[in-house]
Amino acid sequence: MPKILAVDFDNTLFHLNAFPSDSSVRLGNRIVHWYVRRKKTQGWYIVLNTCRHDDSLRYAVELCNLYRIPLDAINENEPELIAKYGDTRKIACTRSLDDTQFGLTGFLLRHFC
Repeated sequence: MPKILAVDFDNTLFHLNAFPSDSSVRLGNRIVHWYVRRKKTQGWYIVLNTCRHDDSLRYAVELCNLYRIPLDAINENEPELIAKYGDTRKIACTRSLDDTQFGLTGFLLRHFC
């Protein structure tokens, strides 16, 4: 089973100016984009982990596609995990990136994304 990276959309992949469809890209976001692409080339499974739904989710996925951010799943676990444990709401991952994280990663995302 591959390593799994769960990444948040708002204020992590993109800076949220006004919900739901006014997002921009800052330097910190570009670094996150690079990191996600690098993990994908290393064989990681990439999950967009977001509370967005309907039109705002479609907007997020379109923006990820526009910026060449590879996504294997959207708010879903990796298929092997679903087969083994069932389709749970919690995303199981090796690593996650989210602006609400505690510690250095969260601090950097909150201040530079």
